[in-house]
Amino acid sequence: MAPPIVKRFAISFQQNYWLGFLTLVAGCGVSGLIALQPPAPPPAPTYSAFGQLIPKELPPAFTTTGNELQAQGRGISLSKGTLLSGRVFQRATNRLEKNGVKLSPQEIRKMRERNLVVDVPEEGEVGRIRLQYTDRESPTRATLILEVFMEEMVDNSRWLNTSELRSRIDALSRRLEQVKNELTEAENRFYRYVSQQGSDLLAIQYGSLVSGITSSQQRQRELGLALQEIDGRINSLINQLGLTPEQAYASVALSADPILAGLRGQILGIEQQLERLKLDLRPEHPTIVKLLKEKQVNETLFQQRAQELIGARDLAPVPISQIRQDSSLDPSRQRLANQLLALETRRAGLFRQLNSVIATEQKLREQYEKFPDKQLQQAKLVQEVEFQRIVYQNILTALVDAQSAEAETVGSLSVAVPANYRPSPPPQPEQKNKVLIIGLGGGVGLVAGLGVILLLALIDDRLHTPQELRDSLVDREVPVLGQLPFIYSSLYREDLSPALLDGDAGDLSFYERFRSNLRRLGSDVSKVVMITSVSNEEGKSATAYNLAIASAQAGKRTLLVEADLRSPSKAQWLEVTPNPNNHLEPLRFYNNRTDAVSLVPGVANLYLLPSPGPQRQAAAIMESSELQLLLKDARGRYDMVIIDSPSLSRCNDALLLESLTDGLVLITRPGFTRSSLLNEAIDQLSDAEVPVLGAVVNGIEDLVAPTVDIPETDNNEDENGRGNADIREIPVLRENPI
Repeated sequence: MAPPIVKRFAISFQQNYWLGFLTLVAGCGVSGLIALQPPAPPPAPTYSAFGQLIPKELPPAFTTTGNELQAQGRGISLSKGTLLSGRVFQRATNRLEKNGVKLSPQEIRKMRERNLVVDVPEEGEVGRIRLQYTDRESPTRATLILEVFMEEMVDNSRWLNTSELRSRIDALSRRLEQVKNELTEAENRFYRYVSQQGSDLLAIQYGSLVSGITSSQQRQRELGLALQEIDGRINSLINQLGLTPEQAYASVALSADPILAGLRGQILGIEQQLERLKLDLRPEHPTIVKLLKEKQVNETLFQQRAQELIGARDLAPVPISQIRQDSSLDPSRQRLANQLLALETRRAGLFRQLNSVIATEQKLREQYEKFPDKQLQQAKLVQEVEFQRIVYQNILTALVDAQSAEAETVGSLSVAVPANYRPSPPPQPEQKNKVLIIGLGGGVGLVAGLGVILLLALIDDRLHTPQELRDSLVDREVPVLGQLPFIYSSLYREDLSPALLDGDAGDLSFYERFRSNLRRLGSDVSKVVMITSVSNEEGKSATAYNLAIASAQAGKRTLLVEADLRSPSKAQWLEVTPNPNNHLEPLRFYNNRTDAVSLVPGVANLYLLPSPGPQRQAAAIMESSELQLLLKDARGRYDMVIIDSPSLSRCNDALLLESLTDGLVLITRPGFTRSSLLNEAIDQLSDAEVPVLGAVVNGIEDLVAPTVDIPETDNNEDENGRGNADIREIPVLRENPI
């Protein structure tokens, strides 16, 4: 058996052989036109001039830079890019123009690309540089152009060495100026640091900073002793007075104020009057009430004045009793209180002096601790200045060496062989082998044509062979229920019916086997079967009609339902003439079940429910209760109901009636069924949870009927509903010779 790719190529060749033939004719035609073209005229004669350059022996140099630049210039001058540089072309064209030879931009471009050939020795080798220039006008012109270019190459090597030296001198001069500025900046940083930190460094070096720290410590001890003496005297006065310095300050201030003393005397006089009157008068007496108000006013003024004196206006009011107690100091206690305040003032001054001396010592200690960092910073600045001086000296030395080497620089090339002309044989016209050209064109056209046919076979997703269809269905886990023959009458004669009404056992036996395989699934599972296909022209309707005929001839009361309401009825295939007015009122047609179903003449037990199509609202009719009640009633009245529905790529009418069936059968056909559409349809049915009973491979050519054929009737079925057709031989598929 040939591989599938060979079969697909053979089928594509049968369908597209004309395209390959056209490609072959086009290849032969193009090659013939090329072969018939007149031969090209012989090329114009060319004149070649030759010359040689040799590296020049350089004189000894007395400077290091001179030796380096001479060696470097020799390597650069021998490179092809340097020999054919823009400067060489510019100076050479200017000289040639002065000598009467003007080069056009096209000639210069050709000279760069191919006319001027420079053969340079390999890197690391020492040898001559060979030059060749080809011209189409005259040998004199070729020799003159090559001679000028050779002279410019020699001069360019001398200019290149000098330019390299001058560029180095310029770079060193710019670098020297930059390093000089950096040296000046480093020196300025050092001088600024010494001017800022020099006094501290000298103070540490000469011991003045240490003596300052020692003096501060001695002063701290003296102030500490003075503070201890004052603290002793303050504690003694506090014990004598029984007052703190703050309380002593308040008592002195209150006792010395005359206003406060006057108010205190008035309050005391009022209190004496109240004590005398309380003996004779009641508390409600107007005189006592008046004296109490005067006392309250005086106490308020007394309290406010005390608040003003002690500076506690914003604080809570001091009690009257406390104010009267604090303002009653005698002269001796006032003297002691004044001494206590004087000592407290002196003590505060000594504390400030002590804090100042401590802060001074702390600063001196910080300066002393920073001395190592300052010394390190000074050392870094000194080192930076020395480094910049060394760099400056080195660059200055290199600049002097380069300036000295400028006078020693010479060119690196010299002319070994002057430009000269060598004659060459005239060119011969090119001869064509016409037979070979036509043969090559035909071969290319044949290969291209076969390639086009193969490409069409590879990009075509149609399943051309029954084996490809079976493999695709098996991969998608869809059982193959049968293989059906190709009915030639449906192809060559559209007016002929594909229905096998004559009972041809040779073709009808395949449909009987198909029906038997459906019965093997179970009588309850395959009683109401929907026949559909992925796309049109796959033989769906012919399969449904012939399956119904096979079921009826097996003695089963069979109903064939035309569910394609978008197309006219095909009842004429079964020699049934439906009422032409059925399409006017389709719901009434389906409601009248007795008149809707017709008996097929010539085939016993076969009934037909023709389509009232074409209908614009086919989906609404499919979902109507009239049609659904008719199908539910048909399940009980008939042994087998076969529904011929539209293809899945055309509409979804098959899915509308799927719930009333036991499952559907997919019809496929080699050469028409596309793999992408088939997989998409199976995925759609799987997602919708539609039961797929199986698939049928329809339209197989050269399908031979079995040699043994046992007719099947109701009497020879077993208890499982399987007839004698189950033991027949499997149909034989005769391979196509292609």
